[in-house]
Amino acid sequence: MKEILTALMIWLGANTPFDTNHNIPNVLFLTQTQMEELYYPEDQDKFPNQLHGLYDRESDTIILPETWDRRKPWDMGVLLHEMVHYLQDVNELEFECLAEMEKDAWPIQQKYLRENHNFEWNYDGLWYMVISTCSDAFNY
Repeated sequence: MKEILTALMIWLGANTPFDTNHNIPNVLFLTQTQMEELYYPEDQDKFPNQLHGLYDRESDTIILPETWDRRKPWDMGVLLHEMVHYLQDVNELEFECLAEMEKDAWPIQQKYLRENHNFEWNYDGLWYMVISTCSDAFNY
């Protein structure tokens, strides 16, 4: 995993404005249920099986599902996405809310998947706007 993280850090350094002169993050593998309990402590059933990865700012740890596989382009894209959040954190970037962190992560993940894995991820623009904007949209 150290080699993969290092390679992704080099790619991020060459393709983003982030300072990548930092240690690589920790990586922890959990079951889907454990990830949901961690992310949705009050209501794990709110969005079941929707988490692909997490970043814990307190411990500089990327959390991936135990099914993560380095041979799958999507899984590599998820790791890169979480590394973007790690770099946002260690570069002390400020955001109005956590959702704003996605404004960088989604397009960078899309570029990485396209350029390195010939994988076209054409996410919905409206969903991207909702997921990366500070609001109370999910508390209905």
